[in-house]
Amino acid sequence: MKEASLPDRLRRALLDRLRPLATAPGRPRKEHGMHPRGQQIFSYCCFTAERLAQFTIPKPIIGIVLSGAKEFWLGDDGRRFTAGDVFVLPGGATLDVVNLPDERTGLYESLIVEVANLPPSIARLPFPARRAARPDFDIAITLTPELVNALAHAATTLATSEHATALAEHRLAEVLMLLRDDPAARALFDAPLADRVRWMVAAEPSRRWTAEEIGARLALGASTLRRRLAAEKTSLRAVLASARMEIAEAVLARGEGNVTAAAEAAGYTSRSHFTRRFRSVYGSAPGEHRLRKAS
Repeated sequence: MKEASLPDRLRRALLDRLRPLATAPGRPRKEHGMHPRGQQIFSYCCFTAERLAQFTIPKPIIGIVLSGAKEFWLGDDGRRFTAGDVFVLPGGATLDVVNLPDERTGLYESLIVEVANLPPSIARLPFPARRAARPDFDIAITLTPELVNALAHAATTLATSEHATALAEHRLAEVLMLLRDDPAARALFDAPLADRVRWMVAAEPSRRWTAEEIGARLALGASTLRRRLAAEKTSLRAVLASARMEIAEAVLARGEGNVTAAAEAAGYTSRSHFTRRFRSVYGSAPGEHRLRKAS
């Protein structure tokens, strides 16, 4: 029999240690929905496939799929996670969520850890370096043996009510220290306003977004939105344009459609306008870019 790969072994080790938290005595097994398991930690289950359209993540989270599969869709761009996979999502992100029960057991289940506030020991550290192209949807965490142990310890502590808050904070800080070097975890440490706007636009790229509408969703006035974006050395116009171009570039890079499909995915009705804008960002026409990526 072929030996399991290291990633598979790490996922199995994580499942072995975390599944008992979701199936602890006293927790109804046939109850759909979210179930508090302790400080900042929840389990979620369903027994039929479900799609949650335009679901907003209230606070930054670390998620672990325990059974079945989970998909996130940001416009036409999707990510799929199966049992043992770990993901991170920033607070305020709006996207489509699909939960798929395991075919053998009929159960989808996950554990969710909220990271609403960074522990002081972590907050004092400098933020990780910003990442390049499409940082906002790189959400898959790479497991290591140390991270498996830290996640298991933190989840167990958070889910055990008799533990002091200080110990729970310490356990969570251990996880965050290990995650700081993983680019996918940046949303837990640094969520610039521009990135939060990109998430919003990527979920509905064809929408004619205005400063007033975006500001309302973020509990900001339009002038405050523009001022805070300027402080991040960008503008609403630049963020809207870059978010749409990233969507189009992803379609072309994956070979999932032609130039017209990329323009439509990015919310452009005029192909010529789209081509001019794409060339100004990437230095070549969309068709040329697509051929270069395919070669």
